[in-house]
Amino acid sequence: MHADRYRLYGVLGSPYAAKVRALLRYRHLPFDWIGAGYDWAPDYVEVRDELRDVKPPVIPVLRFPHDGSYRTDSTVLAYQLEDLHPGHRSVIPDGAARAFLSHLLEDMADEWGMKMAFWYRWSNEADGEFRSRFIMAEIMGGGVPDQLLGEAAKQFRERQVHRMDLVGVTPENGPLVIETYDRVLDITNRMNERQSFLFGSRPSLADFGWYGALFTCWNDPSPGRIMTERAPGTIYWLQRLDEASGVSGDWYDPEDPLPESVVELLGMVGDVYLPFLAANAAALDEGRKTFTFSAYGRPYTQGVFRYQRKCLEWLRSEFAGLSADDRASIEEVLKDTGCLNYLV
Repeated sequence: MHADRYRLYGVLGSPYAAKVRALLRYRHLPFDWIGAGYDWAPDYVEVRDELRDVKPPVIPVLRFPHDGSYRTDSTVLAYQLEDLHPGHRSVIPDGAARAFLSHLLEDMADEWGMKMAFWYRWSNEADGEFRSRFIMAEIMGGGVPDQLLGEAAKQFRERQVHRMDLVGVTPENGPLVIETYDRVLDITNRMNERQSFLFGSRPSLADFGWYGALFTCWNDPSPGRIMTERAPGTIYWLQRLDEASGVSGDWYDPEDPLPESVVELLGMVGDVYLPFLAANAAALDEGRKTFTFSAYGRPYTQGVFRYQRKCLEWLRSEFAGLSADDRASIEEVLKDTGCLNYLV
């Protein structure tokens, strides 16, 4: 490995690792991909020495060549890469208002889209066994007896199943998670007939956020079968994002109307994601351990999550930081999609 290259540690079973890998490819930033487990490495797998002191203990981890630092959080990483490589195949759309909308859609992909992948992967034994073996094989490499691989996969799978309550993908919440998966598939399938990417003929941070969540669904048996049958256009879009190093294009003019697919996804943000974040934040403020909200006539209950309060605070701060003209340019669509009241 070369000292002047980025090093990306993760597994393709992680939506966030897949997201950062695709983003690095698109941005022509040289990197080495290193299969690695971290906070959930089974007893059979040693955590790599260079990762032992990285906090928080999550993947992906990206080593930055200019200072040798190891960093986490895929959204933060994307913005740090923008700062280090300004103007070089940026994933931030032109115009501060559209940049905010891209971040808003990406945030839903990271925090809610992950639930879709987690639900289908760990709520049934066949998908869980398939993916846990896939992940352990990537980390452990070849030359591993099948019995040992199976034991490692079983330990990992049991750990993930125990986390389902924490993530909020319980049998009671499953119907809403399934409903949102179907809706995202329908929106992105229709989008593929009209345009290449959400904000132009080049991919945005929002595209890569949804790529991460949906790429893992595509590659798992049950959600992949649903995607193939229901939304082949979504797969075509994911294929473009997976290896977009040859893509070049332009952003849509910020003065033009927003694409229909962006408005439709914002509708889901207003119907599901921002109410979810707000309910979580209110519960934390009131000292409660759980919260409940409903969307599309379906209830959802989960334990509170401090990181997701930070997500809401970041979005509100970013929206407040827009100029009066930029806020005015998107206030109508945010109001129409039910987003505005949660952001002010």
